[in-house]
Amino acid sequence: MRALPATLPILFLCEISFLLGHGLIMTLLGVRMSLEDFPSQMAGLLMSCFSLGFVAGSYWLEKRIRSVGHIRVFSACAALLAVTAILHGLWINPWAWLVWRLFGGAATAGLLMVMESWVSGESTNENRGRVLGWYLVISTLSLAGGQWMLNAADPATFVLFSVAGILFALSLVPLSIHRIHGPARSSHDVSTKIALKTLFARAPVGLVGAFVSGMMVQAFFAMTPYYGQEIGLTTSQTAQFMSITTLVALIAQWTLGRVSDRFDRRKVILCMTIVMSISGLLITVAARSSFWLLIFVASFHTAMLHTLYSLSLAHTHDRLEPSETIQANAKILMCYGVGSVLGPFSASLLMERFGPDGLWFFLGAAAAGLAVFILFRLLRRDPAKALAEQEPYTPMVPLVESTHYINELDPHYGPIQYELAFGASVEPESPEAPPQEARDGYGVSPTAA
Repeated sequence: MRALPATLPILFLCEISFLLGHGLIMTLLGVRMSLEDFPSQMAGLLMSCFSLGFVAGSYWLEKRIRSVGHIRVFSACAALLAVTAILHGLWINPWAWLVWRLFGGAATAGLLMVMESWVSGESTNENRGRVLGWYLVISTLSLAGGQWMLNAADPATFVLFSVAGILFALSLVPLSIHRIHGPARSSHDVSTKIALKTLFARAPVGLVGAFVSGMMVQAFFAMTPYYGQEIGLTTSQTAQFMSITTLVALIAQWTLGRVSDRFDRRKVILCMTIVMSISGLLITVAARSSFWLLIFVASFHTAMLHTLYSLSLAHTHDRLEPSETIQANAKILMCYGVGSVLGPFSASLLMERFGPDGLWFFLGAAAAGLAVFILFRLLRRDPAKALAEQEPYTPMVPLVESTHYINELDPHYGPIQYELAFGASVEPESPEAPPQEARDGYGVSPTAA
């Protein structure tokens, strides 16, 4: 950590506090919706609204970052998240919660864009892999820790909503008490535009994999706490289930990634989808046997689930030129976002039809559908040629959401490209530019960050 730029530990402290709150509120809402007897369709719709807000916020707040600066956008989003967390506890109404979730999704997108673009901007070609490793570990541990905090108080009370709001507010403190500059911009490469049709023609498995990953990951995080309450798990068991199955992703990221470097990545993804399809059926049996058998079987499922987006991204990058990666990442994230909006509500419909087990039927069916698509593609492309085109795998953060900025930490694609993924260019800072902290709100100049 000492070898990293001085601003990164401060940003990591903000990240820890934010993701602790995010992990807590995400699990708490699923549990509380079951306790309040919300129908499963409403639970799914609430989480789909969060994803819709996230996608919309990713577009709109990127422009605000350019116009008012990183620190101001971070402060506004953290404050909005703290307010929405508390409002969930003050007014227990599903229709009101739809609004809070929509704004919460947009604010979460803003916080992640600020942190990821800042971390990316502070990294160099020499330390980018190390920075990504720290970001991966801190993100996963913080998210799991927030889920574990469900044990801190009775979820039927207002206390945990207040704790989540406090954690969101505390994420402001490190930035507020340190006089730090915004992200550095040391290089400016030209980013080549690539049409979605062209991207699909080059890497159809990558785009479809990202879409299915969005459906499955969001459905899992949105509906599993609700599922746990419906099958009779205690609050403590639900927290353990969510935390352990999230931590599994930390190991799976590197293990499955290294395997995919030695074989056709599409075949690795195919094997993962088969495991998810089978485990999705076995989980329904394990849940009726014992709690720890349920966790054991579910860990196989989530190990594949949380790595699917990373491998889909890596497979897509194998077929891109370095200058195309930034624009392509935005389109991959768009596919993920569309899937994340559809996933929770679709899973909730099956849960209404088949009971709690409908969640695993949905996840298993989505994985099986992707498996069929990959088999079709494997018959149309030479596996030996596909393997020759592959670049070394880089693990990506297994969060519920992420933004295109985190992909710029991939050390295989040269200097960071600072053309924003949705089309607007950001010029590198000149030596004569005023201090970044003044433009971010610490001084009198309101110039864009």
